[in-house]
Amino acid sequence: MTLPSRAGGPATHEVGFFACDHRRLAGWLIDGLGTGWSTSAPEWKSLDDAVAVLAPMPDLSRYACVAIDGWSVVLNNSPTGTDVGLLPSQAARELGCRAIRAVRVDDDDESGYPARILEVYGTEGEPPLALERSIVAADDGGRWVFETSGTAFAFEDEEAYRRRTKASRFTGEMLQDYLLALGVPVDAEPDWATAVVVEQSR
Repeated sequence: MTLPSRAGGPATHEVGFFACDHRRLAGWLIDGLGTGWSTSAPEWKSLDDAVAVLAPMPDLSRYACVAIDGWSVVLNNSPTGTDVGLLPSQAARELGCRAIRAVRVDDDDESGYPARILEVYGTEGEPPLALERSIVAADDGGRWVFETSGTAFAFEDEEAYRRRTKASRFTGEMLQDYLLALGVPVDAEPDWATAVVVEQSR
């Protein structure tokens, strides 16, 4: 299994990767979210267990922090599936770690608008968001856009960015290759049994 991907439907189209211990990350989330939130250890055995708990809800009320080969992966139950928003930016600034937002919805995926997005944040990133690099190829509702920001990494295939069709300038395979080049274990299986769920109290 690779992340992000269609493996868990909307829950895994977008993920956050953090170069930080998952328990520390969960504690940081609790501190930031304030009163009314608590943590639990559900002892999941598989992605299916996670997806069952993180089904999209009208209001975001659950985050899962899971260890993955020295990193942490974050998923949540946002109304349209996982949406990590500015958490990677905040973590880079407050925890001093590299943090990444990654989105992959392939062109033939019927569950949403196609998109490949990579946002990398870190202590060397540009203020105020600590952004190191952003690459976006996405269908925003009938029209493809392709945008980049920040300084290109040495491993990037910048020749691809000049392809005629915007959809082909940043593919799902390129996203996976870039994440691996950044040291993110996208092809490792998350250690689901370690999951810490941060949940809004009912």
